[in-house]
Amino acid sequence: MRIVTLDVRISPPALRRELRYTLVRLRHRSWAKPWVKTFEDLLSETELAEVDLRNLQDELESAEAELDEADLVLDILVLYTAKLVRAELNGLALVTLNKSLFGSETPSEIIRPKLGEELERVSRWPVVLSGAPLAKLVAHKTEVEAVVKRCEDAVSAHKVATAALDAYHVNSWVPFVNKVNGERQALGGDAKKQLHTDSVAAAATGLFRHAGRSRSSRSTTLHSVQSAISGLEEELTVLREQETQLLAQQKADAEAAAEHKKKAQELAELVRSQAETDAKVQKLKEELEKSRKR
Repeated sequence: MRIVTLDVRISPPALRRELRYTLVRLRHRSWAKPWVKTFEDLLSETELAEVDLRNLQDELESAEAELDEADLVLDILVLYTAKLVRAELNGLALVTLNKSLFGSETPSEIIRPKLGEELERVSRWPVVLSGAPLAKLVAHKTEVEAVVKRCEDAVSAHKVATAALDAYHVNSWVPFVNKVNGERQALGGDAKKQLHTDSVAAAATGLFRHAGRSRSSRSTTLHSVQSAISGLEEELTVLREQETQLLAQQKADAEAAAEHKKKAQELAELVRSQAETDAKVQKLKEELEKSRKR
């Protein structure tokens, strides 16, 4: 009797099907009564494990959503800060503060699809703004600090959720699947003994889904085939609907991201152009003032 070793990457629903199959077959064998409780317990553990895994996956999905939301808030802050600085300053003061905040990059170049270099740069802004020439810009430091903290918290929460899911797989799921494999092997060994003692040899066979008779060898009817086809068609329809929805969402997200990037680039270009214009105006004013004094 060949007993397939279940891969540790098997999902809880798939493992549950394997255990239920064996459990149903065990209940029909008088010699296997002691094993029924063992596999009932394994089935219960699998169902609890499925709940734990789903909760961890939900936590990771929530962390990913918050990470994306925090990234959007940070993008908006960067663009707003550029607009605020341009509205409040001009000339050399504008050029100097822009250089301190954005370096040689434009606001649109600083914005990133995910938190990373953008957050690292903006996290230095409160120090820069604390020395800004206007009280309004100094006060803006509070908003920057709040957004930076939210982003840092989102990054931290995402790391924690990712680590928790990885730890669960390594420390809980893999050992449990190995435990199931061990019980299956032990059951298989017990079943082999029955082949030599049981008057009905078949009483020890077919305990495992993969070790049983091929489904293709079972007798089939037109009705059973049509029912199977109908079930698969329904499942395929559902999957195609999900695919359509996901493709539509992917397209909408891509279009929104492209539009956002386009507007950000346009705004950054206007900010840069305005800064250059203001600097030129200031320079000409200073030159005219010097000429007037001569």
